[in-house]
Amino acid sequence: MKKFVTFIGVAIVLAVFIAACASANFQNISKEYVLTTELRDGNLIFLGVNDEINGVSNPTLSAKPGETITVTLINGGEGKHDITFPEVQAHTEIVSEKGQETSVTFTVPNVHGEMEYYDSVSNHAKLGMRGILVVSLTEQSPVSSAQSSGDPQVLAAFQKGACGSCHTIAGIPNAAGVIAPDLSDINMAAEEHIKSGSYTGKATTAEEYIHESILDPNLFIAPSCPTGACSPNVMPATLSTTLSTDEINNIVQYLNGLPAGAYSDNAIITAATQAPTTGTDIVRDPTDLPAPLEVREPTTVIINLEAVEVEGQLADGTTYTYWTFNNAVPGPFFRVRIGDRIEVHMKNNTSSVMNHSVDFHAVTGPGGGAVMTQTKPGEESTFTAKAINVGLFVYHCATPMVAQHIANGMYGLILVEPEGGLPTVDREFYVMQGEVYSTEDFGTQGHLNASTEALLDENPEYLVFNGAVGALTTQKPLKANVGETVRIFFGVGGPNFTSSFHVIGEIFDRVYNLASLTSAPLTDVQTTLVPPGGATVVEFKLEVPGNYILVDHALARLQRGLAGYLVVEGPVNLEIFNGTPMPDSGH
Repeated sequence: MKKFVTFIGVAIVLAVFIAACASANFQNISKEYVLTTELRDGNLIFLGVNDEINGVSNPTLSAKPGETITVTLINGGEGKHDITFPEVQAHTEIVSEKGQETSVTFTVPNVHGEMEYYDSVSNHAKLGMRGILVVSLTEQSPVSSAQSSGDPQVLAAFQKGACGSCHTIAGIPNAAGVIAPDLSDINMAAEEHIKSGSYTGKATTAEEYIHESILDPNLFIAPSCPTGACSPNVMPATLSTTLSTDEINNIVQYLNGLPAGAYSDNAIITAATQAPTTGTDIVRDPTDLPAPLEVREPTTVIINLEAVEVEGQLADGTTYTYWTFNNAVPGPFFRVRIGDRIEVHMKNNTSSVMNHSVDFHAVTGPGGGAVMTQTKPGEESTFTAKAINVGLFVYHCATPMVAQHIANGMYGLILVEPEGGLPTVDREFYVMQGEVYSTEDFGTQGHLNASTEALLDENPEYLVFNGAVGALTTQKPLKANVGETVRIFFGVGGPNFTSSFHVIGEIFDRVYNLASLTSAPLTDVQTTLVPPGGATVVEFKLEVPGNYILVDHALARLQRGLAGYLVVEGPVNLEIFNGTPMPDSGH
């Protein structure tokens, strides 16, 4: 009985203690922000709906160190959403129905600076759903996140004397905790410095002062640094041990792109002394294709394919795990004659993690051969088929999820020549377009991870010719001479995007539309459409020397790696083209 009474007493004390804590926590919630989601001018945004942030797009929230705040999200429609504060690992639940509501409550870290918030669902953050929470002892009027993280403040963060708090650089992934001053009072600090006797510049307003400080950091006086270390413990001397090599290099790359004088020598963060990340060369040389076939009777052609998973070079300093046919992207170019029998040997390397297979669009039969070639690591499968249709055909892996295998590099072309072959040309090239879907943003250094979510959303970070950024520009450009005729066998592995294939500065004399070699070619074509899983053959004569850029004329894709060069050498032809090249033309 005595033990029971003791238990009851302890329970009552605990209950009182828990209630007191709950009450205290409730009392510490000093403010609440309410946001909804909205589609405005084609962009997804957060929209403030209470008190001082009402009607503000992606509002800048503010709080004092140690405060406890609640952020509420109301789904305004347009899909599923949440709000995430990555620096404190706080997030709401996902709300999927219009009008559904969710909240998150957390204590603001005892630091000065900026904390990012965004919608972590799908690619909503990239579409504009992100903002800033300013942590400062001084309240800040709500403004849009675009204003609060604009260039002047970001640049000023790295002026001479910058020090102190945790600061997130807008536009740089994983750059939380970068050394920078507390910029929440930058306008007041600027005005005080202008009025002081120590200022030697010409600015009369805070805005002019910030702009001036970018050009001449010696005129800038950094706000005083916090006396305590920020959390995590980030100070200039320990920065390199707090951030990863990739994060440091990203920051350095950002700083190097700023105007001259945007930071002083002693304020720049030194890049880690480490060789750039490199991987295996997976780029298929555009000249790596068999010569036209001699006139002959139909025969059996052996096709050997091996699935090899390899860490390949996607871009300078960036690698990706490719799934390849025969260690390159695209796979080998095969050339057969109408009536030939192909004997396919499909191997899967013993080091592979996945099963792989092959589907030839040139094959008449279940799955184009994929039904016969679902091959486990270390095993081999075979099938035979007769080439009964002339044309240029895509082949690709067809193991579920098929789109994933294709996006990782498993595609190629097979040419079924007509009986008399194709017209003679001086040079032939092999080019294919593909997409890479990574979790990390375009340009991230180090090894990238495949993103199934981005793949299903059809939101690639990279679009490439022959497997990698720079594959056909800095690495293995196409080369020819004035007076020669060239033929490009062009295909789209995809798996999702149609290509508007175009060579800048040239006109296709002949286009075998959709790679139909038994139809009359189109003539004098500027740009030709090629769907994913499709191909084309283009031919043209070279009259003028220079660099000709291969593009998908959905030209924004240039910014994600989709370009190639056709370098043409030879005598000028002033009758056809005459002028003086201008600098910075981009061609």
